[in-house]
Amino acid sequence: MKATNIISRKLAIYCVLGLGLTLFSCSGEDGATGPAGEDGNANVIVSDWITIKWTYKNPLEGKAFMDIPVANIDSYVKDGGVALMYFKSDKNARILPFNFSEYDYFDFGFGEFMKNDNYQTEAFTGFRVYFDGVPVTVNILENETENTGLRYVLVPQPIASTTGISNTISADYEETMELLGINSSQ
Repeated sequence: MKATNIISRKLAIYCVLGLGLTLFSCSGEDGATGPAGEDGNANVIVSDWITIKWTYKNPLEGKAFMDIPVANIDSYVKDGGVALMYFKSDKNARILPFNFSEYDYFDFGFGEFMKNDNYQTEAFTGFRVYFDGVPVTVNILENETENTGLRYVLVPQPIASTTGISNTISADYEETMELLGINSSQ
């Protein structure tokens, strides 16, 4: 009977301690809501490096273009969003438009493109990358699959205005990727 009495007392002490801890650990009011976190880059679209495969080329004149279909591109660039295009040669990436050499020039456009029977192209929405330069370069760029490529970046308006990218687009690829919080080595 004495053992039962000791066990009952211990049980009562543990219950009182447990109840006391529960009551005191939950006391106090919630603090003020903290500041909003920084916007991420979840809505920024970055393509993989795309091998150059000309949609149309005229190697005799050194002119070519490449179509890159992108669904809903307008939803990213309307109301102040930004569309960027980069050209990679070896380990260097440059924003378009730019001169690849003294005689070779890259540029791009985006939006809706109509079917063109002269160039044998279909209607599509996306990017069109233009090249105008030395005739032999048209074929070299298309055959250098390991060393050259194109990459697009679509930045919607809220992120473009938050990062200031629409005002400070840099020709430096790494700097732009860092500004957007994107790994530039991919």
